[in-house]
Amino acid sequence: MLGFVSRRKSLLASSILCGVMLPAVGAWAQQATEESAQVEEIVVTGSRIARPDLTSSSPIASVGAAELRQSGVVNTENLLNTLPQAVPGITSTVNNGNNGTATVNLRGLGANRTLVLVDGKRQTPTTQSGTVDLNLIPTALIKSIDVVSGGGSAVYGSDAIAGVVNFILKDDFEGLEFSTGYSTTDKGEAPIYSADLTMGANFADRKGNVVLSLGYNKREALTQGERGGMLSSAWGDNTARTGLVPSGSGSMEPGRVGTFVGGKVIDFPGLGRAPTSADSALFLSNGDVRLYNEANDTYNFAPVNYLQTPQERYSLTSLASYEVKPGLTVYAKGNFVNSKVVTQLAPTPVGNRVFRFTLDNNPFLTAAAKNALKGLGSTTSYQIAASSPWATGTYTDVDTDGDGLFDTVTGVFNKRLSDVGPRVSKFNFFGYQMQLGMKGDIEAINGGFDVYFQYGNTHGSNTLLGDTSLARIQQGLLLNATGTACADPSNGCVPVNIFGNGTMSAAAANFIRTRINSSQDYEQLFGGFTFNGDTANLFSLPAGPIGFAIGGEYRSEEYAFDPSQDLATGNLTGFNASPPVSGRFDVYEAYGEVLVPLLKDLPFVQRLDLELAGRTSDYTGQPNPVKTYKVAGSWKVYDDLLLRASYNKAIRAPSIGELYQPQANSFPTATDPCSARANPTAAVRQACINSGVPASVVGVLSANTQTQTLTSGNPNLRPEAGKTLTIGAVYTPSWAPKLSFTLDFYNIKVTDAIDAALGGTANAMQVCYGSRVNGDPTSPYCQAIVRLANGSIDFVRTPNANVASREVEGLDFGVAYRTNLEDLGLPDWGSVAVRSLYTNTWLYTILPDPISSPIKCADKFGNLCRGFDVNPVPRHKLRTSVNWRMNNLGVNLVWSHLDDVIDDNPASRFTVEHIGAKNYIDLSADWDVTDNVAFTAGVRNLTQEAYPILGGNASPSNSGYPAVYDVLGRTFFLNARLRY
Repeated sequence: MLGFVSRRKSLLASSILCGVMLPAVGAWAQQATEESAQVEEIVVTGSRIARPDLTSSSPIASVGAAELRQSGVVNTENLLNTLPQAVPGITSTVNNGNNGTATVNLRGLGANRTLVLVDGKRQTPTTQSGTVDLNLIPTALIKSIDVVSGGGSAVYGSDAIAGVVNFILKDDFEGLEFSTGYSTTDKGEAPIYSADLTMGANFADRKGNVVLSLGYNKREALTQGERGGMLSSAWGDNTARTGLVPSGSGSMEPGRVGTFVGGKVIDFPGLGRAPTSADSALFLSNGDVRLYNEANDTYNFAPVNYLQTPQERYSLTSLASYEVKPGLTVYAKGNFVNSKVVTQLAPTPVGNRVFRFTLDNNPFLTAAAKNALKGLGSTTSYQIAASSPWATGTYTDVDTDGDGLFDTVTGVFNKRLSDVGPRVSKFNFFGYQMQLGMKGDIEAINGGFDVYFQYGNTHGSNTLLGDTSLARIQQGLLLNATGTACADPSNGCVPVNIFGNGTMSAAAANFIRTRINSSQDYEQLFGGFTFNGDTANLFSLPAGPIGFAIGGEYRSEEYAFDPSQDLATGNLTGFNASPPVSGRFDVYEAYGEVLVPLLKDLPFVQRLDLELAGRTSDYTGQPNPVKTYKVAGSWKVYDDLLLRASYNKAIRAPSIGELYQPQANSFPTATDPCSARANPTAAVRQACINSGVPASVVGVLSANTQTQTLTSGNPNLRPEAGKTLTIGAVYTPSWAPKLSFTLDFYNIKVTDAIDAALGGTANAMQVCYGSRVNGDPTSPYCQAIVRLANGSIDFVRTPNANVASREVEGLDFGVAYRTNLEDLGLPDWGSVAVRSLYTNTWLYTILPDPISSPIKCADKFGNLCRGFDVNPVPRHKLRTSVNWRMNNLGVNLVWSHLDDVIDDNPASRFTVEHIGAKNYIDLSADWDVTDNVAFTAGVRNLTQEAYPILGGNASPSNSGYPAVYDVLGRTFFLNARLRY
């Protein structure tokens, strides 16, 4: 983006007229219109062409510094996520699934399909998926945030399929400003503290300006157990799916074991029926066993999970500019941020893990337990697959002393290792970015140039506490002939007693405990140039000169992830395996834009402009350059009415992780359709049998709600392609000069989308056991599901592939109005500004791959959409703010409405099939005590709108969807600002 200071002064006003006005600055729009003829050409986010008016062919929503203050938020994603165009991603209330970052996700198409800019230039990514951590953008220096929905790749390059979020910083600040803030819930929980100091000065007769900003914020933790109530428990659905019942994980504290060898059973005395291989034995603290009951024996993992993740953040940012001579300015920026985020999960689970353990001469088991568990053994040779490397091999169980008990047997264990403590992830990100540039005027083209170079690096470290080594658990389960020590005493082995609750010794817990570390670096080198002007000095069309912008960019991105050995190999019980990742790519790009005035000053055509843009991008690793383009137009019918349309072809190049990640495991939410938890229908039952699942265990298998999945990168991936269409109108009636309306239709299609092959774990299961495949064992969907000999799922294999497509369609409507009460015939009691933005998303469809059924996410929530990282997408979303101001006092009221949503899977029934509409009311007041001192105080979620508690269709975090629905409840905040 060109950086001419005089031209950028009107940037915010242009955004306002283009669609959405801020309550506190709504009056600026009319003033800007009246002065537009005297203001130099400006640059609008979404284009690099300086233009003579305040219009844009793309819808733009703006959030200003005043609105950030009035909302009382410290993290910008919390405010951005209230915009109807956004579907929340990772926020401060997301615990399970939080990777230490904060993201913005336009239209719900994914954070990696939303391009994040700072002053029109790319922000350095943080993760291997290429997403930007908003924590690394200094909040104290934000002047405004422009949100452009729809493709922007022709202008800015890859990733702008869903749109662009541009953070515009205060680059001309003068004076000193110190601000501090505090917020807490009405119960005195989850406090957040913040402090910022910004200093700026002009020098050399105002030719130069320098700004220094320091920031600090601290966010305290709050757990579900501390909050209490329904949030202190994990919930599931009763058998009839008519009510929520206390539930949780099948990996419980006492632990249980099931059969591994096919056809074997555990012999429970007095069972009253023939045992089956689906039975598992629950361990009692006295060393005995009983039949495991899934309805009553699950583990409540909720209490230790965070409702608000703790964070500590430091930032230092410096901006400088100097006018070397009239029309030539050099500028620089330096930014350093340190963000520490902690997440916490329940103690590490041993879930469906295969172990060999000593049976005969085991001092931790009673004689009755040994007799029951002897059915796990086999005199016929059997093999443990390489997917369990700690125990892999071929075995034949033997009874050395002939007492009827095998020396060693093999079982499938589920256990909660509470003796080791909770799982804690400590993320520590350091991000810095340096930028140098020079910009100036070129009279020959009535414009100028901008040449820039930027280097950024984000370094992250992660410490994982509370996990255990699978290999050491296996070592500690195999005892010597007398049962007094480990058969293999190396590494200081201590016998491990996992047979019951609280039975493990401190020495055993220390032996199996492992501390895991990892580090990552993302490095981005970015440079380019832009020439911007028009043809007035050469020629003009009857409607005026042609505006243009041309330029080129080079970008190099490199990522490296270095884990400790146990994390790399997956020698863990409670965290996913994360092998080393490294890779890089370069891209050379050239782009151009033209703004062609076709007609003007005609009846019903005050102005008609055509806008064309194109970009070619040559990526290393891609066989051919990738081309993107934009065709747009604006038609000003008369003073009051502007019509606009834009069609874009956009792309998203594969990220380094998507290309180069080695095979790793994850545990997405997906319930085995053949299990008791899924309660299979007759058709699904037959499909399970067809696929090879023993008929005796179908419908009685115990299964966790999370299934081990093996994922991997794919160096042959192609860029995703996106096509976006927006058609809209802006109406600013002359009969009400401070009123404006916007109406925009949008359609975004993403093809060749990069997703897990077969549509991911949940979709592979649905297709394999659905009517199309009907359990055909030769189908790739069924072959991807690998089961143990007892019928339970070992893992599902889903590497990355260009297999999916997504389409989202809807309508945005905005209205803004500002007036003095006196003008309405009322007493002169100040002014009122109203701003409202409404989005109707009637279509959001995901096609996982060509054979799968479409997944419809508009107006939906649930497991299918969440499998594609889509949070609930209410059809109707509305955000309305009302601001009253009189002299130095302002009162602000914000109403956010989320329409109701229904479960996305008609084939499954849950207790909560419907989440009702939510209405959140925020109220704040700001008081400028003097020219130097100001206060803002307020309350969020004033009416204490209830958080929806869900059962089997909840997200893994906090019993529902905490990024979408407020889980903290009523929250108070107070900010103070001192300025000179």
